[in-house]
This record gives sequence, structure tokens and C-alpha cells, in this order.
Amino acid sequence: MFTIDQIKKVVEENKEEALQCLIEALKSPSPTGSELPMAETMIRWLKKAGLSVEIYEYMKDRPNVLAKWQGSQEGKKFLFNGHFDVFPPSDTNDPDYNPWSGEIKNGYVYGRGASDMKSGDCAALIAVMLLKKMGFDPKGSITINYVSDEENGGTYGILPMLDAGLIEGDFGISMEPSSLGVVLEHGGTYPCRIVIYGDGGHASRKINSADKENIYGGEDAIKKSVKALQALYKLQDEVIDKKPVSGDCKSNLAVTRIMAGNVVNNYARRAEILIDRRYLPTETPESVDAEIIGALEEVKKSDPTFTYEFHSHYEPDTPVFKVPEDSLIVQTLDEVCEELLGSKPKHWKIMGGADASYIRRAIGIDMPWFGPGSRDGGVATTEERVFIEDYLNCIVVYMMTMVKMMS
Repeated sequence: MFTIDQIKKVVEENKEEALQCLIEALKSPSPTGSELPMAETMIRWLKKAGLSVEIYEYMKDRPNVLAKWQGSQEGKKFLFNGHFDVFPPSDTNDPDYNPWSGEIKNGYVYGRGASDMKSGDCAALIAVMLLKKMGFDPKGSITINYVSDEENGGTYGILPMLDAGLIEGDFGISMEPSSLGVVLEHGGTYPCRIVIYGDGGHASRKINSADKENIYGGEDAIKKSVKALQALYKLQDEVIDKKPVSGDCKSNLAVTRIMAGNVVNNYARRAEILIDRRYLPTETPESVDAEIIGALEEVKKSDPTFTYEFHSHYEPDTPVFKVPEDSLIVQTLDEVCEELLGSKPKHWKIMGGADASYIRRAIGIDMPWFGPGSRDGGVATTEERVFIEDYLNCIVVYMMTMVKMMS
């Protein structure tokens, strides 16, 4: 079996190729909905690594990929999971800002997705490529799965792949950013939508509540929405903020979008409020529904004409995620990190969300997050970057973990 010193030497000898893969990925724009350039780059590198590549599309030009390395002996199935898509470029007045630069500066590589999660994507690919070059023969199979649409909930990515039975594994790693720590648990992400109705008419005069079309007390949907927003913010301040904290996990309710009206010179008869609700493992989607509906029903008590519809799951929700601390894959990551870095990695509990939670729910495998990207707030900013040393160390960890798990 290979030693960690042998693997470190191989990674150092192939450092430039590893960096080239990451730079090309960062120069491939891939905001959610436009993942094709990144997919094409990674498919080219997967084929260069000698892997068989299968492509699945559930929307045109939004590929999902399975790349498999089958060993000569039967055995376990190791699964890497990552995503092609990234958040849109930042709004900035800086004329020098290039979200797709792949620039190397002061020991970092910069670009949108450097942290979340192109560095993790490339680290897994390079780790497999270098192990193949070293002549490693896995007992079983190693699969790299890249998907589109992760940031929007996986409707055109991981969810249909799971529905089709394409995703297999006995254990694995999600290459999401974890600052080279191990994310074992995260809360659920629960998007929902409130539709609110109001009276209308021409904006040149006050709403005529006597008009037969007006049945909501003479108030338009925007004015009604203000009451709903006040109730939601009260729910956040007086109930959700007071819920217990678990690690870095904390419940939260965020109003993220408001839409109302069609034209500037007419009152809005309909408004929509979008909510991102993050919940702890001790909560449930049913309890989340009950809290929001309860807050809206309080509005209705003081305004009997307040009329709304509550729609949960307007997008797929990310379920609560938890991997046992004593699972084999977590113990192996701890052991490898201690060999390489001199100490065990930090174990995280966070409020986030990743496709690993869907995979765990569907097929039950232990799949912690472990990736080189930073958890310090540097995701989706003009300064998004990854520390080169972390990227290279992550490749070593992935390689040694595969050797230990698949020998």
C-alpha cells in the first residue's frame, strides 16, 4: 500500500498540472443555469484521466456526469459528489474585477467558484488521475459525480439522477468547502412562498372599496404584504432567534424576494413573498409550516380581509443531514489528516446544504463534506479564492483516503 510520503511526492511533482486543471475550471463560466462551459472542461479532464464518462441531461446544455474507475476486483463503491454551478458574479463598480480570472496571487487562486466548489471538484479529479498514474488498483469502484443545478435545489441535477437509480455508493465524500474540516451535520433548507391578495384600480386615485371587484378592505396587495412582513419579522425576532444553537447551526428565517404588481400606474392585486427558512435537526418541515401559518393567521385576526396562500416546497428543500462521527469514512479522514497535517480535522455542524443530503436520504451512505474551500465567508464575493496549499493538501487527503478505503 502506498504511504502518505509517496503520495505527497507525487502531488508535488504534478503540482503544475493540478493548478492548470483548477485554473481552466475557474476560467469556465458556470452560473446556475449555464453550466455547460464548466462541464465541458471537466469532461475533457476526466477523459484525460482515462475514466469512462456518462452524461445525463434533464434540461438542454445542463449536463450531469458520472465518471467511473472500476478496479480489477469486486468490492465497495466509493462516490465523490460535486457540482458545476456557482453563484452569479458579484455586482461591483471595480473595472478590474473578473469573476472568471483564475488568477494566482499571494498563494491563492481567485475566481467565482474557487471556494464553492471548483477547487473540490478539481481536487477529486486530480486525486483519481494521480492514483491511476501510480498504478493503484481499487478493490471495487470509484465514481466522480458532477451535477448541474445544485444551487437551485437539484431539479435538473441530483434529484432526477437519484430517481433514475444512477447514483450508487457504499460511502463517499462531498467536496463542498469545509476549510479542510469534516462537515458531519447541517440543518435543513426550506424554501417557501406566500401569495397575498389585495384590491386594485388606477393609481391616479385612492382604491374604491365599493368597486365590486374590490373585496379586500380597500387595501392593495403591497399594503397587505407589509402586514405579513411585520408578522414574519416578529416571528424571527421573538421565536426563531430564541431557538437553541447546535454547533454552528442556528435556525433562521429570511425574506429574500418580494414581487408585486404588473405596471406602474395600477395598484397591485397580487404579491408574492419568498422565504428561505433554515431549520435545525430538532425541527421538522411540519413545525416550520405551523410557525409561518400561525404568524399569518395572527394578521388575519386583526384584518379579516387579509387573504393569503402558503406554498411550501416551491423549490426542492434540502433535508437535514447527519453523518455518524464513528463512521469508517470519517475515521479515515481523521486518520489521514493527522498523518498529513499533524492533527485531526475539526468536525463541523453548520447551516448550509448540499446534494450529499439528498444522496444520504436516498441511498443511506455516509458522505461527509471535506473540501479545500474556505468557510470564512469568502464564498460568492469578489475576493472568492482558495489557498493553493489547501488545494494540494486536499488532493493528498483524497488519494490517501481512497488507498485506505479501497485496498
